[in-house]
Amino acid sequence: MLAYGYQKFGGPTVFEELPQSQLIPTDNQLLIKTLAVNLTEGDRLERLGTIQSVALPHIPGHDVIGKIIQVGAAVTDLDVGTVVAARTNHTYADQVCLDSDLAVTMPTNLDPVTAVSLVTPGIVAYKTVRYFADIQADQTVIVKGAGSPVGLLIIQLAKRLGAHVIAIASDRYAKLIATLGVDQFVDYQHQNPVHVLADRGDVVINVAIDGVGGKDDLAMAKFDATIASFARHLPATSKSIRFQAIQPTEVISDQSALQLLFKLLDTGQLTTTINEQLPFNLTGFIQGHQRLDEPHVGQVVVAR
Repeated sequence: MLAYGYQKFGGPTVFEELPQSQLIPTDNQLLIKTLAVNLTEGDRLERLGTIQSVALPHIPGHDVIGKIIQVGAAVTDLDVGTVVAARTNHTYADQVCLDSDLAVTMPTNLDPVTAVSLVTPGIVAYKTVRYFADIQADQTVIVKGAGSPVGLLIIQLAKRLGAHVIAIASDRYAKLIATLGVDQFVDYQHQNPVHVLADRGDVVINVAIDGVGGKDDLAMAKFDATIASFARHLPATSKSIRFQAIQPTEVISDQSALQLLFKLLDTGQLTTTINEQLPFNLTGFIQGHQRLDEPHVGQVVVAR
């Protein structure tokens, strides 16, 4: 068995095959054979060495779909052969061992590539819409970073709640975002969003990398608006603003979020965008991270 990781930080070519010892699940764990892995921006940042908690050598990966090949003695609600999804750790590997309470059964009508592309982006988007931003019907919601995987899902979830959605992104996302039924699209390369959207948002959601542009978020927000952002804080303001930093939370569990998201995906009420599907081997992971380093629309998945 093999895993795919690196012993030094750097570009995509740091990846190498790493022998994987036989994994043995504890009483409350599952052992799965990996079917598909979603490559995320977080994986890329780990590879670059910008996340201090990463120790070398490192097997990256968090989003996985796999078939159960062994269950721990205390696991009674999942069977060998069941295909499950999870957000866990070290998923760039032939086999992954994970706590059983992290696993969500994948609907039989979904293919692993589509399902895995929903895991981290979907969890973040769902928690943002329902908890951090707490979107209500008829609110005007401005989504900055709307072309990202998280942003594209936030648009769809906010529209389902009856919000009036304004998307901010570059022109290369315009056609895709138009298919999602947004009420207005602002191409920040040709329009100044602050001028176009000043004091418009009941809710401003900033899922651009690092939540950059806090002053712009404030300018687009109404008095008494909510701002939910990847930033840790906002600049000083005289406006009355409810600010929420988007961060990991179990107020809504990953499992409950995924279960609902899979239902929406399975019934055609939610879509994901796959940029490229690559083979589950060393070349696939290297090429996948090369795509992550380039401008791209949609997600990169490595699958068998």
